[in-house]
Amino acid sequence: MREKITDSYFWNYLRLLTQFNSKKFSFTISLMVLISLSEGIGLLLLIPLLQLVGLDVQQGALGQIAGIIASFFSYINVKPTLGVVLIIYVIIICLNAFLTKIQTTESSQIQYGFAADLRKKLFKAISESRWLFFSKKPSAHFAHALTNEIERVSMGTGQFLTLIASIFVLAVYIIFAINLSGPIAGIIFIIGIILLLLLKKRSQSSHSKGEDLSNTTKNLYSITNQHLDGMKTIKSFNMEKRNVETFSKITHGVANKYIETIKSYADVRFLFDVGSVIILSFIVFFVVEIMKISTAELLILLFLFIRIIPRFSTIQRSYQYFINMLPAFVNVINLKRECESVSESEFESGELVFEKEIQFKDVSFSYQDTLNIKNLNLKIRKNKITALVGLSGAGKSTIADLVMGLLRPDEGQITIDSMELKNFSSWRNQIGYVAQDTFLFNDTVRNNLLLARNDALEKDILEVLKISSADFVFNLPDGLDTILGDRGVRLSGGERQRLALARALLRKPSLLIMDEATSNLDSKNEKRILKSIEKLHGDLTILMIAHRFSTIESADVIYLMEKGLIVEEGSWEEFNDKNGRFRELF
Repeated sequence: MREKITDSYFWNYLRLLTQFNSKKFSFTISLMVLISLSEGIGLLLLIPLLQLVGLDVQQGALGQIAGIIASFFSYINVKPTLGVVLIIYVIIICLNAFLTKIQTTESSQIQYGFAADLRKKLFKAISESRWLFFSKKPSAHFAHALTNEIERVSMGTGQFLTLIASIFVLAVYIIFAINLSGPIAGIIFIIGIILLLLLKKRSQSSHSKGEDLSNTTKNLYSITNQHLDGMKTIKSFNMEKRNVETFSKITHGVANKYIETIKSYADVRFLFDVGSVIILSFIVFFVVEIMKISTAELLILLFLFIRIIPRFSTIQRSYQYFINMLPAFVNVINLKRECESVSESEFESGELVFEKEIQFKDVSFSYQDTLNIKNLNLKIRKNKITALVGLSGAGKSTIADLVMGLLRPDEGQITIDSMELKNFSSWRNQIGYVAQDTFLFNDTVRNNLLLARNDALEKDILEVLKISSADFVFNLPDGLDTILGDRGVRLSGGERQRLALARALLRKPSLLIMDEATSNLDSKNEKRILKSIEKLHGDLTILMIAHRFSTIESADVIYLMEKGLIVEEGSWEEFNDKNGRFRELF
């Protein structure tokens, strides 16, 4: 069963490889054929060279080949002197070397180009997959496939091309050997096949070793991400020693898997080399003592043997490397298909223009059978501040994700001015989003801002920095060109939030979503953010999500949520004028 699956993925791999750049692939194969032919011509020129140094080449099949070569020289009216033959031989070998150089370059372009194309397509599929699918998978799994697995595919592709080239050259040698001495050529060929069959079991084990390697390295990526992301917690609990021990154990496991794989290759190479030299000894004894062949024919056969057997070895080794790579290719393709099966692009249709209101109509949504939102009805009106409040787990952030189209309702509709939300790409271009945990890239302040709108002018940047009270950036060592460090580590929490607000505003959004953006801030920084939002009141539609009630006093409409339901709605004044659930919680 496993062999059938392997064969299926092999043909899938071959199809993708040939389709990647069919012209370059065909050109490379043509070069392999030409290299094989030049190898054959080089072999033929050995015969007149042996004759010119005094060996008898006129007997048997060797004599017939020598006659054909002599006829060729006679046809081109060139006397086959030692100097002439050596010049032709040098030209042929130089041509072979030149073709090999081009073929190596072309093969490397296919090898790394194919890997780059596969990586690009996988990253595109990941990027376009639905948020719910993406958020459920560990990010390390994606990183592992995009880096380690595709790197293995790249190396396997190189070995696959080496395998094809070796087969072409081997075919030329075998054809020549058959013409020279059919029985001996048959013996050499059969010996090569027997060696391959004897080592077949070891080659097949390379596939299972490849699967183990994929699983082990995936685990390493996952552990690495967890340990680096949790370093502050690890240090706070003084767990560095245990952390290192756990990581070392996983690292040694990966190293052992690689060592097992290399050991398997080395064992096969050892058995092949030992087997071939023993067989060579038997063949020499047989042809000298029993067949009584001439010295010239013996030299040619020995030359062919020492060229043919290593080719069998190269074919076997390349095949083994390729089979070991195939599980990595399977993982990449399966992940790509999985992402494509939940792609967002299939839902995109029609332009959305936000002029009046966003409306939830009997919207229900659940995470894995746990109901999070049930029959929700609410409105977010243009140029108004709408607030969602409630205790943690009430479903507020889920609503924000639904508004952005990151999540899809299980039931009901979300409409923008009566048009159902389907074109998520068009809609997200109109949204500015500020999250509770602000993410900043390890880049300059300027480039972090320009992520929102790469064509923004300097005056646009200065304007949003002022509105968001983020003009502190001009006091940084290099101003807008200051590198912020990983996740913006060089800034305080309040500074990161204000910069995130500036980035969101730079998009000139139709809707600004503040998803508990002030929950981690002290009162001073919270007031700065709220003051910035107040400046936008009436000019921008704002959806504020909070569990601290003090942050939503300026809201036009407040929805109080509990367990995925709206239990109260109204303005700040209306809530405070009645003894309801809002006042009780406040």
